[in-house]
Amino acid sequence: MSIVYGGRGIEIASGLGAEVKDSAGKNYIDFLCGNGSSLFGHCHPALTEAAHNALSSPWGSTPGLGNSARDEFLGILSGLMPNGKAFLCNSGTEAIEASLKLAIGISVEKFGKRNKIIALRRAFHGRTMGSLSLTFNPLYKKAWSEFLIPARHVKMEEAAEAIDSDTVFLIAEPVQGEGGVYPMSADIAREITKKCKQTGTLIIADEIQSGWGRCGSLLASPGIGLEADIVALAKGVAGGLPIGAVVWKGELGDFPARGHGSTYGGNPVCASVGIASWRLLEAEKFPEQAIRKGDLFVSMLKEINSPLITEIRHKGLLIGAELSIKADPVIKTLQDNGVLALAAGPQVLRFLPPFVAEEKHFKEVARILKDILEKNE
Repeated sequence: MSIVYGGRGIEIASGLGAEVKDSAGKNYIDFLCGNGSSLFGHCHPALTEAAHNALSSPWGSTPGLGNSARDEFLGILSGLMPNGKAFLCNSGTEAIEASLKLAIGISVEKFGKRNKIIALRRAFHGRTMGSLSLTFNPLYKKAWSEFLIPARHVKMEEAAEAIDSDTVFLIAEPVQGEGGVYPMSADIAREITKKCKQTGTLIIADEIQSGWGRCGSLLASPGIGLEADIVALAKGVAGGLPIGAVVWKGELGDFPARGHGSTYGGNPVCASVGIASWRLLEAEKFPEQAIRKGDLFVSMLKEINSPLITEIRHKGLLIGAELSIKADPVIKTLQDNGVLALAAGPQVLRFLPPFVAEEKHFKEVARILKDILEKNE
């Protein structure tokens, strides 16, 4: 895998909450968290118990056969949209692929053939061929560009103007993650929604990183006025186990018969952990905690007051610190000093703390980052 991702030079041997330990016994504060998938931290007892109990029954269940855990979880997800429907798959990029197929099928059924698909600059939606068509970064697309679905990428503030009666759908992240941690403003979201309603254009909200409570609400898009027809979820939904989901307004229709499928989608173990994670969101009020803890950490980052930090952007526990220097060397030095983080573009540090991170973790990360930046000034 390191030939694709690049190796970090450490092997994680154990973890609990917001901390992990490598095979050499060194401790780390984990604000990388499996690229955001370990949303509840590591080895959360409620999720561990749910997985353990599910493992005592058959692990796989063909989608055509009934399964109580899958059916219950589909019911939970369907409740996120008006008269909602849901489809379960295995990852974020699969959720985007399913959303793309669903949107095209619905649009063709309703309007006939349309020719325009709109995505945003800085967008990241995945690396399979369909999702890669919607992803902006040319470096990811170069080798396959002539085989991709044509999509028009526009600036966020120009999106509403680009939508017309020939547009199939617009896809957007309410908070762009890999693209640099850019939250969409409510003004832009409302303009997009208004134009899409006028033209019959569908809105796909990519909530793979922003959803499931990380940004302070179950979904980030409704809070800013982005009225999605289709929502893609993944990452933290099952606490780090492989899962993806598409939820959509039931009035729109459905996939055609045999129009999509997934062997592992709705896997009973993942569905059981998904149910447990849903219950945790409510019981522990984790979305509210995300707002409070995100604001706390950002206040600590601002106190660093380094000339190397040019801007801090965040929503809940999705946090980006833009630097005037390259981010990768800083990320490497953070790791050397016991902090795991990741980049969001060439000059942005991205922090994805889990819900269970404590004040001591935020203080220590801010202190270490301050020391590193001072040595680079």
